[in-house]
Order: sequence, then C-alpha cells, then structure tokens
Amino acid sequence: MSKPSLPTIKRLFAQAGRRCAFPGCPTPIVGKNGAIIGEICHIKARNAGGERYDSHQNETERQGYDNLLLLCPTHHRTIDAQPEAFSVELLLDMKARAEADSREPERPEDAFFAAALLAKLGNTIITENKGNIAINSPGAVQTGTLILKTMNNKTKILPPAGSIGADGDKRGYVKYLIDRYIQFAKAGPDRATPFKPAIIYTSIKREFGAQWELVSLTRFAELCLYLDTRIRKTSLGKINATKGQPLFSSFEEYLRKHRK
Repeated sequence: MSKPSLPTIKRLFAQAGRRCAFPGCPTPIVGKNGAIIGEICHIKARNAGGERYDSHQNETERQGYDNLLLLCPTHHRTIDAQPEAFSVELLLDMKARAEADSREPERPEDAFFAAALLAKLGNTIITENKGNIAINSPGAVQTGTLILKTMNNKTKILPPAGSIGADGDKRGYVKYLIDRYIQFAKAGPDRATPFKPAIIYTSIKREFGAQWELVSLTRFAELCLYLDTRIRKTSLGKINATKGQPLFSSFEEYLRKHRK
C-alpha cells in the first residue's frame, strides 16, 4: 500500500506549526521526549470503505499534500467517528486555518520526524475486536503492520486467502515436510550439538519472505521442493537414500493417507 512521500510530510509538519490541526488543540505532533504523538489523517479516506472515501481520487491525489492533516490521536478518532459532522469541506477549512495560524519554516530535523510519522502510518493497532480480522482482503483492515492488543488468550489470526495456511491439505503437507526435516536433522549420526527446530522456520522466512503459512499458494511447489532438498541433504537423508528407502510421502500419497 502506498504512503505519502517524505517531502510531503515534512511540508505538512512545518505548515501545521508541528501541532494538531484541530481548532484550539495545543497538542504537539512530537512530544518533548521525542515521542511521536500525532498522526497522519487522510481527509478523503486512504482505503475504500473508510470515512469520506472518494473513488474518483487517484493514488497521487489521495497521498498528496492537499488531502492530509496532522492531528493528535484524540481528534483523529473524533473526526472519523463523526463523518456527518466533519465533512471534507470542513476538514479542508480546518487545514487552511491551522496553516494560516501556525505556519513555520521547515527545519533539518523535520525529516527525522516525518519519517517516524510515515512509519506510524504503516501500523494498525486494534485494542478490541468482537468479530474477525482479515488481512489483505477487500473491505477489511488494510495495514503494513498489525498490532493486536487483547486480553483473550484464545485469539487466533487466520492466514489470508490465497496463502498456504488457508488451504487445509497444502498446509498439512508443508507442515509434514517440515516435521520430517526436523526428524531427520535431529537424528544425524554425526551431529555434535543439539538441533534447533527454529532454524528451518527462519530459513523458510528468509528464502520466501514470509513465515511458511503466509507463503502464497502459487509457491507451494517451490516450497515443497525446497524442503525436499533440505531433507535429502541431511546425514540421515543421504544414508536412507543410498539404501533406497523413501524419505517422505509425495503430496498425493499424503492426501490418500490423511483423507481416509
């Protein structure tokens, strides 16, 4: 998902006087200790389904200077909770008034704080949710980083559609191959130190750019081949291969066995 540019946020930061643009709010965007207090607000929503979303906007306009406000978290929530009261026209007027009252020149350190604001824009924090959270699904929460705060220790985040984890058969087979690799790696006759299972999970994430359950279904065969190769390279895998012993079941064999 695209974001505003760094120069755009630097300009916004200075033009708003480094304070919340809501009338009468003295809250600084950056606290005295350097903490990023403020938030980037899209006047016309960033995502379809958001408050004041305009489907006729192109992405450049949506992430452009004229569509952005800097607000404290309280007033950001206020305007999004009352879209009928805070129209696009009212927010544009709020922006203009804040700039007229508080405009300041840009400073060298603004680049640092603008980058921090952009990083914060990539985070979505959900403190309470009574339904489901879908990631990368039309009409659902769209985010770069999801931070879920909950008191419910039974909360589960399900893999998105189109991922290996969302397909029961393929998820089961990949997990079977991972477990098979761990079994073989642990049993190596020349292993001097205990094997750490986390190694294979880290290796997959490094190779495929995501934890194995979130890897795209389009890369299922590629991931299976990767695990096949890792199994064959273990000491026990090499020994069993020379004896003509099968190292693992094929996907078709796995399905026949587990669908009975």
